[in-house]
Amino acid sequence: MKWILLSLILATTANANISKAPQNFNLKNNQKAIFVDFKRVDSQIVYDLKKETVSAVTTIEFESFEKGFPLFDLVPNIDSATLNSHSVSIKEIASPDRATSYKLVNIETAPGTHTLIIKNQFTSNVKFSSDYVSSAFWMSDLSDRTYIEKYIPSNIEYDQYHLTLDIKLSSSQNISQHEIYTNGQLVEAGNNFKINFPEYFTASSFFFHMTKKDRLPTERFTYTSINGKTFPVVVYAKSSWSLSGKKKKVIKILDELEGKLGAWSHPTLTVYIAGQGGMEYSGATITSSSALGHELTHSYFARGVMPVDGNSGWMDEAIASWRDSGYKEASKPTFSSTSMSAHSQYKRSTDRKAYSQGANFMAYLNHELKSIGGLITFLKDMHTKYTHSNITTHLFKKELEQFSGRDFTKEFNQYIFGKKSIRETKFALNNPYHPKLTEKQLLDLL
Repeated sequence: MKWILLSLILATTANANISKAPQNFNLKNNQKAIFVDFKRVDSQIVYDLKKETVSAVTTIEFESFEKGFPLFDLVPNIDSATLNSHSVSIKEIASPDRATSYKLVNIETAPGTHTLIIKNQFTSNVKFSSDYVSSAFWMSDLSDRTYIEKYIPSNIEYDQYHLTLDIKLSSSQNISQHEIYTNGQLVEAGNNFKINFPEYFTASSFFFHMTKKDRLPTERFTYTSINGKTFPVVVYAKSSWSLSGKKKKVIKILDELEGKLGAWSHPTLTVYIAGQGGMEYSGATITSSSALGHELTHSYFARGVMPVDGNSGWMDEAIASWRDSGYKEASKPTFSSTSMSAHSQYKRSTDRKAYSQGANFMAYLNHELKSIGGLITFLKDMHTKYTHSNITTHLFKKELEQFSGRDFTKEFNQYIFGKKSIRETKFALNNPYHPKLTEKQLLDLL
């Protein structure tokens, strides 16, 4: 009986991520495109300074749970692919409603564990110099297919998996020593690097920035968490002037967030003060000084408690924006209705109304929960319960109702699952903390 119980527990754990995937969908001739569960991913990336190319060979171990054509994603062109040691073709395919696109392994597979090897090159956010190369996995949650799939193969954001990067620099001439800023565990030997990322990471979690050693001013220190544990903090910037005083600001914000939401949940913190808005990663951020509090909040909600999809991303932007406005209360929402969590199940980017209407809805919840500690008390409970897990809007609502003892169906149906907002604002479309940067601006951040 104990063995049966253990087997059931293991099976439930293994299937946890796949249960959060969008629905599989039909192809021609009664065939089916299927979402799968990545177990581990190993990617070997070679930067050739002479040819000015970046090549990746990625080995993916995944499990499928029914017969069908496996889905994953990669934006760059694929040079070659094998499945279980046999050559296969890969094609791009749209979701049934064309909300997004995926890569499809063009061979029907049986349920079970499979090995997929993909070779590709990428050029996004890479800049070659005479003796060094700068490269980064810059991402965005406001555009489709702009997570790690911009660079190497990935699963969709519902999935959590272990990623190992092996980085090698190649050239016929002398190369300067490089360094890597990352939220993974880094091992380096000369200009060869290995990074192991935690198993709870999703496609939007990974922070990777490589450049010439000592090129960027850097401050390193440790922070003692509210639970007594210490963790390393790296703060770096494009200039020493930008770095001035940022250590104190990071500590002040960490003190605030730990006091309100609980202990920092990540093994490290990496902060790049880059001067143009921000983007969050798990225990890391690229950010302007003004957006620092917003981005560190995202290591609690967005990359700590993580959204499953584009219909869930509104929550963390709403929470961070509510925090930015001073943890306000609102006796009722100031807008009529939105559909910020009523998009296609295949949508992968966040509805920008989260910054304004979403934040206002959080202020309303804060008012409604005032007698039992306010929204912060609920969010601290959510962070404790779901840190390093994926959640949906429906789970958020369910937990909110259990916490408060009241039914919020009417409010969610009107303000979150309802019609598109009549009162759009520039702020909703263009949040200063998450500006849409041009390719040139992204390259300048390297």
